[in-house]
Amino acid sequence: MANSSIADDYKRLRLAAGRRAANEARPPVAGAPAFVGQVRSAAALIAVGRFLLVEPSYALGAEAEGGDGSLNVGTGSLVPVYLLGPSVPATGEFLICRFVDHRWVAERGRAGLAGPPPIAIPSCSCPVPAKLKMASVPPGGNHGMFQSGTITYQDTPSWAADLGLPPKIFLSDQPFPDPLDGAAFYYYFYCRNDQFLLTRLYPVSPYGSPYRDALLYSWLLGGSGNSCDPFHLDGGKPYPGSDPCSVQINPA
Repeated sequence: MANSSIADDYKRLRLAAGRRAANEARPPVAGAPAFVGQVRSAAALIAVGRFLLVEPSYALGAEAEGGDGSLNVGTGSLVPVYLLGPSVPATGEFLICRFVDHRWVAERGRAGLAGPPPIAIPSCSCPVPAKLKMASVPPGGNHGMFQSGTITYQDTPSWAADLGLPPKIFLSDQPFPDPLDGAAFYYYFYCRNDQFLLTRLYPVSPYGSPYRDALLYSWLLGGSGNSCDPFHLDGGKPYPGSDPCSVQINPA
């Protein structure tokens, strides 16, 4: 009887161990803890395979189809999150963070997704992704001069024909209102050798129509936070005399 009892105990232990192994091998179930966080780490400290700091945010707005929503940041707490990549987020960008194996982790982009090849511009020493994400930190920096949006490589619009631009340019997908007079403008992103530059183009403005603004922001390739491969521009500077702010350009 004693031997039989011991054998039964061993059998129960083996079954219990098998159940534990099966449970541990399962992927996380839907509804596992997750939150949306805004990246707070400086650009020089952000890299794939390292931890970065994010601040949790709350989704606000009317929960109705077509209703406006917003992300409210201001919890005051910072959470270390392991960055899987394959690309690198900009400071101020929002990431979905998930709890996996006792750690918070986040992806930024997914490997293997097809996309348009980078654009080789004759005046530029670095190929540029065809679609870019422009992030202003803080949002609407320098009194609304810099706003967040998407910039894509596209045909130069007909209204800009008199500005002496190339046939195809990097231009924001949407117009933005000038905070001073309300005139609509588009962001124009371009390159000269190892420098990337940003200004505004106005189809109609009080200064003439069309109108090209002065240089507003610049990044030096190879400078702190700026890289060609992977492409990201996180360490630039606004024009002299402007208020301190950060404008970051990364693949969309």
